[in-house]
Amino acid sequence: MIKRGFRYQTGEIEEVSKLLREGNIPEIDIDFEREIEEVISDLNTYGFVMANENSRDYDAVDRIEHPDFMFRLKLIDTVSGKTCFVDFYEAPKDNDDGYDEIWWG
Repeated sequence: MIKRGFRYQTGEIEEVSKLLREGNIPEIDIDFEREIEEVISDLNTYGFVMANENSRDYDAVDRIEHPDFMFRLKLIDTVSGKTCFVDFYEAPKDNDDGYDEIWWG
């Protein structure tokens, strides 16, 4: 069983942007690699841009404890100029991986 915090879906960008502005590091489940670029594009509409240097940290989270961790993305809030981070995780592949039974039907 994989340890899981509360993770957002790719369509919950407004909530993620609020958390980023509050100084939190939200976690997002990714089903497909292409969704990463979509999330980055969506965050751009809320005023977040990807940092130019060292934007992806693949060692930010202990992979033994969280084998589904992909990377931490470094963003800049264009409104405040602050540095923010969002963590990307691989979404569960089956019902033993972390979603409640109601998700799987």
